[in-house]
Amino acid sequence: MLNKLISGLRRCAPALLMAIAFGFASASAAAEGIAWNDLNPQQQQVLASMKDRWSSLPPERQDRLSKGATKWAGMTPEQRTQARERLARYKSLSPEEKEAVKQRVREFRDLPPKQRQALRERWQKLTPEQRENFREKVRNLTPEQRERIKHRRLERLQRKQR
Repeated sequence: MLNKLISGLRRCAPALLMAIAFGFASASAAAEGIAWNDLNPQQQQVLASMKDRWSSLPPERQDRLSKGATKWAGMTPEQRTQARERLARYKSLSPEEKEAVKQRVREFRDLPPKQRQALRERWQKLTPEQRENFREKVRNLTPEQRERIKHRRLERLQRKQR
């Protein structure tokens, strides 16, 4: 089971990492939201383009954005460049591919904490070269390979629902 999940996560690792990095996997948000003036100066700088509509955002979105802004402010220029590239790749996905990424993020979030931690540790133990090789492998999948992966994934989901 864990190996199958790891295989699935490998296919979406760049997008999954982007989602985690930007707080899409936020556990819970403050029910009342976050006032703009309660954001620290770094968060306000990162989120400056949203200032005028901040108070109209749902509290959960405010929470995710404030956490994402904190992470962004702490990133190196290289990490920011990589995050921008991952976001650009995500934006170029088809709606079906985006939904598949979102589903994998939900599945990852639904894993028991120990399994999530094991997967994170396994990823972190990879050298930068191994990570890049993995990313390159995913980028270079042929349409046929992607289709086979989708088909296997659908079969697994159907078996799981039985």
